[in-house]
Amino acid sequence: MQFGKIKDLREDHDLKQHQVAKFLNVKRTTYAMWELGDVNFPIEKLIKLAQLFDTNIEYMLNLTSDKSKVIYEKNVDIEFIGSQLRRFRLKLGKTQAEFAKTLEIRQSSYSYYEDGKTRIPTDKLILLSKAYHISLNSICGGKRKVNLTDITTKL
Repeated sequence: MQFGKIKDLREDHDLKQHQVAKFLNVKRTTYAMWELGDVNFPIEKLIKLAQLFDTNIEYMLNLTSDKSKVIYEKNVDIEFIGSQLRRFRLKLGKTQAEFAKTLEIRQSSYSYYEDGKTRIPTDKLILLSKAYHISLNSICGGKRKVNLTDITTKL
């Protein structure tokens, strides 16, 4: 998975890898691997980066060209993501088995994601987002920041 926009955003903000790594509280080599796409970038760390760069995770993951800032829930952790997965699955009228089949994993493995016992890999979140047309920003509790000038120009 390529995270080219993350590198571009870092460079646009005149930051070095070691500075971003320190912000994320990880080693520079870990961040470098994430930036290159060699390792699955944890969603919680992507959210922190989106906040740092005033954008959203869908933009950073090349899922949209819209780089608008999104405000995320304060405590996005594995339990929160799990509850969001359950909420969206039920809203779609799908079973855990159907979501698991989409991800090519066992239902028991998927249930660990929903129960907040295991972190769902970011690439699996992207797969669910694409397969069921669920906003990844929404799964992470993201809300678009409303710009008052945008509202007044539309009036």
